[in-house]
Amino acid sequence: MAKTITLNANLRWPDVKNDYVLRYDGHAIGHIRLVNGGWEWKITVAMAMPPWAEGVSDSLDGSKRAFAAAWGRLLKETSPERIERAWELERAAETRQLRMESVKKDTA
Repeated sequence: MAKTITLNANLRWPDVKNDYVLRYDGHAIGHIRLVNGGWEWKITVAMAMPPWAEGVSDSLDGSKRAFAAAWGRLLKETSPERIERAWELERAAETRQLRMESVKKDTA
């Protein structure tokens, strides 16, 4: 039996509508946003992405479905070790960002 993929889509910023960040198992993995009348979607994890990891749809629901299909394909075609390496890079970037924010506060 295949594992169920659960994606969470939340507005990226509370005051900006039609721009969503998608999460999987607590990781930011991509976005969907309204651009020039079309719903653009893109997987954005820290690794090289194939051309099919992004696209445009006429509707938000269509983009969600296309994103979910592409994410499922990426999980199927990518080794668990490579996915874990992407999560490690994500954690390192978050740690660096927190350190930079801390330094800015200390020098302000």
